[in-house]
Amino acid sequence: MKKSAAIFVAVAMAACGITGCQPKKKEISNAKVTQQKSDAYDSAIKECFDAMYSLGGGDTFYSYMYPDAALDAMKSSGEYDELTAHFNEGQEKSLYDGKKYTFGGITEAKELSEKQTDGVKSYFVNLSAPFIALKEEDFTINDGYEVKYKYLADGQDAGEESVIVVSLNNEGWKIITH
Repeated sequence: MKKSAAIFVAVAMAACGITGCQPKKKEISNAKVTQQKSDAYDSAIKECFDAMYSLGGGDTFYSYMYPDAALDAMKSSGEYDELTAHFNEGQEKSLYDGKKYTFGGITEAKELSEKQTDGVKSYFVNLSAPFIALKEEDFTINDGYEVKYKYLADGQDAGEESVIVVSLNNEGWKIITH
């Protein structure tokens, strides 16, 4: 009886391996930033959104969030690896609600005012402060927009978000989420 039970278990395990009953492995994205230097801010927003809603998107996400000088300072101090690992671990825990989120497209975009542009520079100074001392004069905003976009869950409208996207210095697009 023990021998037949052992054979049954072995056959069942083999059948599950063949038929796909194995636990699903989480796919890790090896996303690299490709749209950051693009002329089109909408493709940069989509790429950042995709990084936020995929596993392993921490590198891409942070490249859109921080000025390059702050990223370099984080990497030099060793804090960057910890931040991206924390982000990626958080994504592993939060992304599996059974829905697939996708970028749905831009619904509204307007150029930033001078006051908003000054606010963005101040934001980047404060954001970078824990890693490097920067001044507002260190930033040149070549282009900037306040953008609303929709996103989908399993192909159905799921909501709308607002972001600010700026072409910063010669670094490409940076995105400020609300």
